[in-house]
Amino acid sequence: MTALAGVWRLDGRAAAESCRLMNIAQALYGPDGEGFWDGGDVAFGLRRFDCLDEDRFDTPPLTSGCGRYHLVADVRLDDRNGLSERLGLDPGQTAIASDTRLLLAAWERWQTGLFDHVYGDYAFAVWDARDRQLVLARDALGGKPLHYHRQGGLFAFASMAKGLHALPEVPIGPNPARMAELLALLPESGPETWFQDIYRVEPGCYVRVDATGQTRHRHWNPDRSMPVPETFQAQVEGLRRHLDRAVQARLRGAGRRIGSHLSAGLDSSAVAATAARLMAERGGRVTAFTSAPRRGFELPGTPGRVEDETELAAATAALYPNMDHVVLRNDGRDLTAGLDRAFHTSERPVLNICNARWIDHIHDEARRLGLNVLLIGTMGNMSFSFDGKTLPGELIRRGDLIGFLRQGQALSREKRMNWQGYIAQALGPWMPSILWKGINRIRGRVASLRDYSAVNESAVTAYDLERRARERGHDLEYRSEADAFAQRLRILERVDVANYAKGVTGGWGLDVRDPTADRRLVEYCLALPTEAFLSGGLPRRLARLGLSDRLPAAVLQERRKGYQAADWYENVKTSRQSLLQEVSRLRNVDGVADILDLDRLESLLQSMPEDGGSGQEIMYAYRLLLLRGVSAGHFMRKAARTNA
Repeated sequence: MTALAGVWRLDGRAAAESCRLMNIAQALYGPDGEGFWDGGDVAFGLRRFDCLDEDRFDTPPLTSGCGRYHLVADVRLDDRNGLSERLGLDPGQTAIASDTRLLLAAWERWQTGLFDHVYGDYAFAVWDARDRQLVLARDALGGKPLHYHRQGGLFAFASMAKGLHALPEVPIGPNPARMAELLALLPESGPETWFQDIYRVEPGCYVRVDATGQTRHRHWNPDRSMPVPETFQAQVEGLRRHLDRAVQARLRGAGRRIGSHLSAGLDSSAVAATAARLMAERGGRVTAFTSAPRRGFELPGTPGRVEDETELAAATAALYPNMDHVVLRNDGRDLTAGLDRAFHTSERPVLNICNARWIDHIHDEARRLGLNVLLIGTMGNMSFSFDGKTLPGELIRRGDLIGFLRQGQALSREKRMNWQGYIAQALGPWMPSILWKGINRIRGRVASLRDYSAVNESAVTAYDLERRARERGHDLEYRSEADAFAQRLRILERVDVANYAKGVTGGWGLDVRDPTADRRLVEYCLALPTEAFLSGGLPRRLARLGLSDRLPAAVLQERRKGYQAADWYENVKTSRQSLLQEVSRLRNVDGVADILDLDRLESLLQSMPEDGGSGQEIMYAYRLLLLRGVSAGHFMRKAARTNA
């Protein structure tokens, strides 16, 4: 892990001092030293967080042998040996080459063609001294952050916005349009960020910069027709190979102990179990963390939900002698307590304050135990454990009436979905808006933006959120869909998680890695037919059957979904005064009331039901609308640098 910085003074002035200021500003992300390259009007810097054994052989930024290219990278490569072979390098050279040096060799060979050959998590910048141009790039799923700013004779880039804000020319303030989009849950599409005049290199893209401007190019375009096995058994075997390889690649640098999330569901369980199998081969251990409600909490009894995941998580842990299961129960901390640190380290609004509380609890314990790598399974739902619920609509679109009836009958027989829900799922993509809203009202589901969002009505109009949603393929009414590939790809790109990961490094000294976001695993799962994920009345079919070699039957057969932070309403009640205080402070921050309906937030807090944790309407109002509104407002307050 590395924090990058770079300055290009297009007016010819020296860039070194500005770059050094940026390096200092990002020191919390790299406590193990710094590197620097001074090219006159161009300068690169970095802060090191040593996590890979091979990194000790280099002190980047690096310069190519011919002297033309200068590269700085935040990188953890997969398939180093395969890349080395394609580059024609001697195995002995590879053994003492850092990931950054291999990346530079790949750039020298292929330039922007390297994206077809390089796998892993990376963000990098390369300066071409001959052509005097700069290229900034991020990996397919965006595992590492990279931001930039251009103004007059200045172009600067940094891993995090605070690196750019170290320069006096760069303004500091929130981006109100992005905040309105956040409150409407629009996908984080485009280069804009949460700060005004700060832009990001989007996942799967590179930006080419020259003296006249910059151009954006997409390098990751997954192929929905990529060849995949035809039989389901072969598809299962392919999943197992890809998952094993993805987890194995993310064990590098972890030593003899690695941490992992472990829930009652399939995603983190698959990651933790696979890590335990692989670590056992070298005598290593996995510390698996499960979050749970406080002892004695009276669970609300939410239908279809596993509210305390400890029993099912323990069943997975019991299969592996080298897995240490750590249950962390709600410690009662105030829901606003971590917001200041989140702003400082992650520099983005917290999407779910309830989940952030227990996730931070895991980070605290992992740090206390001396772990340096933590595995998660955030992208599993859109890769191997996809539920296949687009299949009814796809069958209608194909005109496969027999298949449509057969799948509906199977789901009804297995009591996975009744016929009314199945038909609504199938016809949703083509249903009139008023009819879809009415059906969702009857079913107690989201029907309109106001149900779950605190965005001010004036902001909906001012920023034309409905148009922005349409342009990004996002349906504010959340109607069902009939294209599994398009849906999953859009959701995979919905939230840029890199700032969160970098924030964990800055706040806890942990390297967070997600095997379920592995590019080759994701591409494989995207290309599989939807029937691999839903058939015979079995949703998540690929995961439920494919993971039978590593997870207990109780987990594989569980019909309920995990309910993270099931005691969230109790936390809201105990945090009520601090939440009210935050809303009160927001009234003194210019621009916040234009985006947030502060009166509605205050009213919700003033009129909280004594017992409301199990109702759907209460969940929308408090867990989604209130807490996300407070989080967005807090970010705007901090970004405005106000004393309110």
